[in-house]
Amino acid sequence: MNKSDNWKILQIIPAQSGWTAVHCQESKNHEITIFNRPIICWAVVEAVADTAAVRREVRGVEQESNVLAVVDDFINAEQVDGSGTDQNQYFLGYNDPDAHKESHYWMKQANERLRMEREKDQRRGIA
Repeated sequence: MNKSDNWKILQIIPAQSGWTAVHCQESKNHEITIFNRPIICWAVVEAVADTAAVRREVRGVEQESNVLAVVDDFINAEQVDGSGTDQNQYFLGYNDPDAHKESHYWMKQANERLRMEREKDQRRGIA
């Protein structure tokens, strides 16, 4: 697992089939794409940071391209495509196989998350 730089894995727990991590991404023309990645397993993780407080959580481990990665709040794009489009993918939540959440639910979550990200960028003077 070479994509878990922010987390130290303490324990791995099997995941029930059907769980997914839901992410979104916005294109330059403001079209939203929703990604569902299967949860391979759950992991008890500890944040790797310079803070005094130890923070432990249970996070999903998902298949991202050809590597396994601890689900994080966003996947930072390593590069911006030729059109200048922000390629970051933002985590929306876990989809429980028994909950049967519809796509309009995830689109609403994506719109809210992307709005919050734009506001953060504006406050930092990035947008």
